[in-house]
Amino acid sequence: MYESFYGLKEKPFNLLPDPEYLFMSQGHENTYTHLEYAIAENKGFVVITGEIGSGKTTLINFLLERIGEDIDIGLINNTYVRPTQLIKMICKEYELEVEGMDKAEMIDLFHGFLLREFAERKRVVLIIDEAQNLSPETMEEIRMLSNLEDEKHHLLQMILVGQPELKHKLQRKELIQFAQRVTVSCHLNGLNKEDLFMAMPTS
Repeated sequence: MYESFYGLKEKPFNLLPDPEYLFMSQGHENTYTHLEYAIAENKGFVVITGEIGSGKTTLINFLLERIGEDIDIGLINNTYVRPTQLIKMICKEYELEVEGMDKAEMIDLFHGFLLREFAERKRVVLIIDEAQNLSPETMEEIRMLSNLEDEKHHLLQMILVGQPELKHKLQRKELIQFAQRVTVSCHLNGLNKEDLFMAMPTS
């Protein structure tokens, strides 16, 4: 195969984002720092945007590999769904049995799960990738999920990752309440000349 011919350890072109090969430009480092801070401080909604190929998903995978055991993370990347479908997917992501339940029952089940995790000093983080595809109705349902709390504490941290259209969508009038919940917002740019120079190995 061409790997041995060119002296490669493995196939160089993988369609799946691999955090092992993430080049941390200054922009990626800044975004990762904001992510760590937002999770540590439970800062409500986090929005990360960037063009296709800017490294958003790879950065999230990099985060997933380094997350602490006190954090229970769920990842959703199928976003062409109705509100009820999304809630079902979220419950299943945290291994909650929802067969035969309606939306209200699933939300109640999920709320109970959040309370149990909080009682055990665990934090729950939900990451939604490709969030630009979410309908306004589904985004409103996500906002409502963020209201699941006890008397003093937010129980669910959400990170929305998507293309620049996500930022434009959040400017819509019907999503103003959602936008007001966003406490951390970062945009990943493509690599500039300096980044490319730093990324190239020298010998």
